[in-house]
Amino acid sequence: MTNTPLVKLDNCYLKREDQNETGSAKDRAILCQIDNLKKNNFTQAVISSTGNAAISAAHFCQQNKIELVIFLSTKVNQKKLAILKQYPSEIILSSKPISDAIKFAKNNKSYLLRQSTDPTAIIGYQQIGQEIIEQLPQVTSIFIPIGSGTTLLGISQKLPQTIKIFGAQSVANATISKSFDKNYNPETRLITDALSAKFIPQKNKIITTIKKSNGFSFAIQNEAIISAAHFLESKNISTSLEGALAFAAFQKAQTNNFDIGAFPVILLTGAKR
Repeated sequence: MTNTPLVKLDNCYLKREDQNETGSAKDRAILCQIDNLKKNNFTQAVISSTGNAAISAAHFCQQNKIELVIFLSTKVNQKKLAILKQYPSEIILSSKPISDAIKFAKNNKSYLLRQSTDPTAIIGYQQIGQEIIEQLPQVTSIFIPIGSGTTLLGISQKLPQTIKIFGAQSVANATISKSFDKNYNPETRLITDALSAKFIPQKNKIITTIKKSNGFSFAIQNEAIISAAHFLESKNISTSLEGALAFAAFQKAQTNNFDIGAFPVILLTGAKR
């Protein structure tokens, strides 16, 4: 899981978190959370997820013989649902998966694998920041797709303050980016379904972290995300639309003459599914 590749592409570097064991950066947090779960003598876990975190949880809970209950949105990506059905975990489709998972955890004394409210998850994501520094000590900036923002917060805690942090969100769910970026046209179709969080518990902390680094958070149009995905495919890099989103943010930064330095890193968070 650790030491995912850092690959040079033209004038930037790609951190291939999509090459983790289950195909996403979620493995980083889930493994730390499972360690904590076991230390505290839990035998059951519960998660609400758009897919990737649930896939990671299902995989590692099975390995560790931990019972897992998964709450998914009724609008879940069907390809991710098909992967989840290969595991023995119980799957419950819900119109309110987050609140249902929280209630289940309280009522059944289950460990809640919610990364945005579990400090243990941050520790897992710190590993990514540490690896980037070791792989590319001269890194000048990093582009990170934002859902709950937990990945960004974890990575930031291992980066020197000289490294600028750039967030990336779809225009259709620009919960953080709208505080920074006004250069976009409204859209309602969300094609980065792994980044669908509307309520972000650590929103203010995320915004402060980005500002302290002298960074920015970009709102990206669907057309730009798809274009970035096609470009990466042309370079034989197959990754999720969330990874393409981060790359599109890098392209927008270049187009708008942001100071990103000579060694920018783009985080590819998940595999193409």
